[in-house]
Amino acid sequence: MSVNKNGIPFYTPKKKRKRKRVPLTDRLPMRRFALIDDVAEVEVVVPYFSPIVELLTKDGWKEII
Repeated sequence: MSVNKNGIPFYTPKKKRKRKRVPLTDRLPMRRFALIDDVAEVEVVVPYFSPIVELLTKDGWKEII
């Protein structure tokens, strides 16, 4: 513990160890979907457990393996 200028003790924690940030694609299994139209080709990447997967499959999106 350290003491401030008024003599009141205060705790200064030691520097915390920084964790390496893992990209979202490495943490979660991802699925890729594509929609090919006359004008454009669109690709979407969503997490495997996402409720969006059901909506995409019902709406005509095809899964890319």
